[in-house]
Amino acid sequence: MAIEIYSKPPKSLIAGDVYQWTDTPESIDDVTAYSVIFRSVNDGDISFTITGTDDSDHFTFEIEGADTASLAADEFAITKIITYTWGRESEESGFLTLLPNPTAAPSESFNSRMVGLLESHIEGRLPEGLESHTIGGVPISKISLVEAQQLLSEYRGRLAYEIKADLQRRNPDEPTGNTIHIHF
Repeated sequence: MAIEIYSKPPKSLIAGDVYQWTDTPESIDDVTAYSVIFRSVNDGDISFTITGTDDSDHFTFEIEGADTASLAADEFAITKIITYTWGRESEESGFLTLLPNPTAAPSESFNSRMVGLLESHIEGRLPEGLESHTIGGVPISKISLVEAQQLLSEYRGRLAYEIKADLQRRNPDEPTGNTIHIHF
């Protein structure tokens, strides 16, 4: 499955995913460089820059999995910086919500990580480096969508049970919803 190419930077992205977009600035013949900076709203020291590739009639940008894989979930301000032969201009272009990387969160349970991975597979946005991950001995990238949907349903059920059991452990006085019948 090919990566979809969008017409603008992402509004939301899971850390470690790949995202591509194109943009055509005004006076493209005068453009010498075009970059997009993503700067954390909460920590100005955290940022990453994507430099566009000049394809003569537009610029192509790609956020590679390695650009965001190690970043924590955060909000990033997007700034476009276009350098012309006569000068430079910058433009604020909204925000990116970076969601946690399901393959890099050790605090998540196995069932939670599997739900995230299977959802990524079904939506066609497998995180980079996932080729070595397997489910039942089968590489996740080779699992058919029908089988992935069945596995997703199974892992969602397991995750729901896990969450319910965790809530019961934390609040033992809360009713479980289970009814016990005793006959005398």
